[in-house]
Amino acid sequence: MKKVISFAIILLFCSTLVVLGLHIFGVNSQKKSFDVSETRQTKTGVYAKVLETVLGQTEVYNYQRMGFNKGFIRFSPDCRCLAVGSETGDVLLYTTEGQLIWKKNMGLGKLTALEFAPDSQTVLVGETSQQGCLLSLRVKDGSELWRQASDHNLGVNIKEKTYPGFVAIRTDAQGFIYAVAQRYVKQADKASEYFSRIYKFAPNGERLGQFPVDSNMDGWVNWLDVDKAGSKVAFCTGNFDPGSYQYNQLIYCIDGNVQQLLWSNTAECTPPYQTVTMRTSPDLTPDGKYAAGITSDGRCFLYAGDDGRELWRRSISKPQKIGGVYLNAAGSFAYIIENYAVFTTGNTFNKANWQLPTPVEQPNSNSVFIFDLSGTLVNSYKLGGMVEQMAVGPKMAALAIGRNVRAKDPAVHGFYILTIPEAELVDCAQTEGGPAVAVDISADGRYVAGIEAPLQLDDGSVIGAYKLTLLVRR
Repeated sequence: MKKVISFAIILLFCSTLVVLGLHIFGVNSQKKSFDVSETRQTKTGVYAKVLETVLGQTEVYNYQRMGFNKGFIRFSPDCRCLAVGSETGDVLLYTTEGQLIWKKNMGLGKLTALEFAPDSQTVLVGETSQQGCLLSLRVKDGSELWRQASDHNLGVNIKEKTYPGFVAIRTDAQGFIYAVAQRYVKQADKASEYFSRIYKFAPNGERLGQFPVDSNMDGWVNWLDVDKAGSKVAFCTGNFDPGSYQYNQLIYCIDGNVQQLLWSNTAECTPPYQTVTMRTSPDLTPDGKYAAGITSDGRCFLYAGDDGRELWRRSISKPQKIGGVYLNAAGSFAYIIENYAVFTTGNTFNKANWQLPTPVEQPNSNSVFIFDLSGTLVNSYKLGGMVEQMAVGPKMAALAIGRNVRAKDPAVHGFYILTIPEAELVDCAQTEGGPAVAVDISADGRYVAGIEAPLQLDDGSVIGAYKLTLLVRR
């Protein structure tokens, strides 16, 4: 009987070892191979995470800070590559399967813009530095093809660290490059001084034109767009200091040679504000027929691309006076997706002191609004946090959702994908707590990529990391 019992114990022990071995070597060895079905799930499972990688160490900010460490992401037009510009000064190129092709550190400059050439063969990089350069890098190996500086126009003051830089880059269908360069100075009396200029370059880097030709604009310009044919370039200027400025219109459109002003338009200020700006617009339709824009006071506009006539405006975030203080959810992004104009709003801020929390949220804060081109509201979608960035695909929009400065709920942080015009959630990839600060979607809608930043909570603990996430549609 004792022999039977001993044999049974030995058999049980051996069986346990076999099962444990299969678990360790069988299951875990399978996980070493690439399989999107085994990655951490998204909200609906329409997309799957195929890459999560830390981009480096960055400064950690809290809910009280208005700005945040960001980064730049662009898919190549052929949907084969993903370019990433990090806060740490690196440009990285990945395949859309998540493989790193090359990594290049840009030196002492701060990355401020990123774009692919339309043939997907070069990456265009804007940086702010002592020279403020626009660079062209070869997709194949990251080698530098050419660079153009902006300091000779915009000036530089190394002692005061007021450096020029290229802050926005666009291309047309022929590969011509349009870029904004600017420099900002804060005077001793706290007055602001801006120097801005728009350039056109050939694909080989030859400078073909600049606007204005003989002087700088006296307002900041940090955004522009160009139609597909390269016949129109639209941009906005701004200056937060009330005063008399030469470039005091809200929106401008110049010809594709960046020599001649075609039209401009303006809008009165909304009380109680003394200035009105468009920070991240306008957006031109590919045929140049329409231009959409959104202002800091929560008004959205549609203009005729040929002559700048205002076709309509809508107020989606009117400033509200509560307890003697005006609260406002600023307008953030404006895009035209086929026959619809899409606008977003951000967090609610206290005009008296934006760093203080607000007692209530503006009802239309942190939202997406979709209008048809006649100005009729079609749909809207309420998001839980700040729309830090927006990108558009085929009848889709991808949004990087960051901090809600009042609710302070990290669970809302992530990369959201909506249908346009239905405003239905396709999927959401939540971050590990940090705010989503950058996003892009490929031209075919198959891939979405985003950057998360770390966040310091009120108790001093830190959640999230400076991390890249790549999603693929199943």
